[in-house]
Amino acid sequence: MEPPITVNTSGNYGDNPDCAGVTPEISRYVWNSNGMSVVPCQDQCSLLHLPEPPLLRLLGYLSFREILATAKTCTYLNQVITDEHLLARSWFAKLATHQQNQFKEIARDISDRDLQHWLRQFTPDTTLAGKLCSQYLAEQTTDDGRKTGETQKKKYFPQVLFYTVSKLMADCRQFKPVLAKEILDTPGYAISLSTHGDHLVILSNHHTGTIFGCTANSPWHKQASFSFDYWLTADLPISNFETHGRHVLACDKHTATILAYNADNSCTEQLTIFHEGRISSADLSCDGHQAVITCDDGSARIHSWNDAGHWTLAADITDVRRRLKARFSPDGSRVLTHSNSCTKIHRRNEEGGWTLEATSDFYAESVTFSPDGSHVLMYSCYRGIIAKIAKILSLNKDGGWLESAPLTHNEGSVIRVIASPDGRHVITFNRKDGETDSITMKILSRDSNSDWTETTDNIPIILPNDTRLWPKFSPDGCHVMISKSDSNLEILSCDKRGNWMPTSIPCLEESKRAFFSPDSRHAAIIGAGYRTTIIYSYDEARVWTESGIIPHDLDGPYTDASFSSDSSHIVTFCWYPVTLWNDNIRSKFKVKIYGYNGYGKWLPKAFIRHAGPIYSARFNADSTHLVTASQDGTAVVSGRCANGSWVNKVILRHTRRVKFAFFSVDSRQVVTVSGSHNVKIWRLVAAGMVLDNPPGTPQAATGQGVVLHAGNQKPEANRQN
Repeated sequence: MEPPITVNTSGNYGDNPDCAGVTPEISRYVWNSNGMSVVPCQDQCSLLHLPEPPLLRLLGYLSFREILATAKTCTYLNQVITDEHLLARSWFAKLATHQQNQFKEIARDISDRDLQHWLRQFTPDTTLAGKLCSQYLAEQTTDDGRKTGETQKKKYFPQVLFYTVSKLMADCRQFKPVLAKEILDTPGYAISLSTHGDHLVILSNHHTGTIFGCTANSPWHKQASFSFDYWLTADLPISNFETHGRHVLACDKHTATILAYNADNSCTEQLTIFHEGRISSADLSCDGHQAVITCDDGSARIHSWNDAGHWTLAADITDVRRRLKARFSPDGSRVLTHSNSCTKIHRRNEEGGWTLEATSDFYAESVTFSPDGSHVLMYSCYRGIIAKIAKILSLNKDGGWLESAPLTHNEGSVIRVIASPDGRHVITFNRKDGETDSITMKILSRDSNSDWTETTDNIPIILPNDTRLWPKFSPDGCHVMISKSDSNLEILSCDKRGNWMPTSIPCLEESKRAFFSPDSRHAAIIGAGYRTTIIYSYDEARVWTESGIIPHDLDGPYTDASFSSDSSHIVTFCWYPVTLWNDNIRSKFKVKIYGYNGYGKWLPKAFIRHAGPIYSARFNADSTHLVTASQDGTAVVSGRCANGSWVNKVILRHTRRVKFAFFSVDSRQVVTVSGSHNVKIWRLVAAGMVLDNPPGTPQAATGQGVVLHAGNQKPEANRQN
């Protein structure tokens, strides 16, 4: 369902704010440039004579705001844009890729009943669900005349669904919080909500996990528990607990367990496998339908979830001569097994089995897929020689794997390799022999012959102890952020000819953290003095220029910032020690929201005040809402209105400090953690709506909508724990 659009039939645009972005007739039709006057034909716009396919192609190049303005020009274009859901598609395209995939997963599995219940949280319009259900296709019929028993969604159903819900939530001026579940005294160090928002997993400090879930007929309750182990590898912490789709994989020393969230929202144990050897690695594919488990005795087995709803042994890729570790490619189509002396890649075939695709005897301590799965990066000590080298296995157009020539450093060793998200470039980090502080980096790019060639010289850099602060690619792989010194940050940008052009960004002090926006058009730098967050933007001249400075009122020891998923907003806040509070400081606890105006500047949009230090501030998946958590015992949900302003929609009050808060993927729930690991699940409902709650569900909690202000109570010492 598209939002109603007022179509202009008078030809007079005037000062109507709804036509923002539409240039008045006279300036559209007549203008001067270099002494030339351009006057269009008075006949009907030639755009309307175009066949629909090229017309849709042209409209697809427009931004959301431009499509909205175009829809208001005439009835014909309005109908084309509405029929093809161009507004929803343009809005959806601005979201980060992983969030688009999560939205598609939710839309794929949502039932008609759940859809109606979801919409009733935000609107009393009972016909809206019916309009969305018109996006379902009729039941499919097989060749033998039997129906498949399940309806299909039309092509753009996810885009239309979440665009509609986003507008409904934005139109809610105030939420009423409904406390759906309170879980007391959970000593957990990790808490996550499933993509569908119907299961909560809590991992405890005692290596045990608990799953809470809700069904259509019952409130949230404990559904399952499991034990898990963890260990450290040379690269990064790896936990043999994974959750993808509707499956959970958990392993302890000798037992692997797979649990599933079922269609009725219950959670059951589906498979338990006991291994005589100690489990050395375990991984779950991105769709949750494949699991690979390796043991220190060299065994490696892949289990698959079949159409009959059972887990079966799909492949045994054991190598008793080696102790293996394994992981899936990002898309789950391949599995990588490796030991120090051998790397193998297996691909899933059409019969559901796994076929050996490539083998490399390169001696590697670290082996990993690139983010797009098209390369395997390998680096380590070579046959006992101190000098380290690297190699790359690359997938070519014919489906085969090519092994690159050794990547070496003439004056020392290659200590790490990372790949860009799109797989077009890699960075090698090099260390000069005998000089631990002498670090350089080099960028290599893959040419048309599938060879890796050096596209930069060795660039001296500094590497902090925290690897998260090392040089990084932007999400689109076209920029690299590096530090050459404590007072200088540099961004390298790849032009159309493949050359990396540097932009030096002087920093008055050592930067604490720097990161790109999801669309790769902006970069934020948090200063080590924690007084400012500086934003740089990539302009049409292909250079990075300063586009905004966000000052902080405090010199707190902790400052954080993050972009919204559509890259149109950034939120920053500053943390301050409780021991140094006073009345002057307490008035300065603010969360600041800045927005990009589209013309090269970031401008302040809203300040959210708290009466204590702020611990977290997180946008929801579609960037329209923000939840903040504070020492003052509140979590504040704020939302963006259609005119761009932000308002406070609800305050979730707690008796103790709120350590952090986050939205479910679909934004209809908020999870808060307060005090000694007390977890609360809140449902957000439009003020004035009355819902039928499942038996035993707690009643609506008290919430107060004070615009952009969390309250003025003074946090007390007993709120520390």
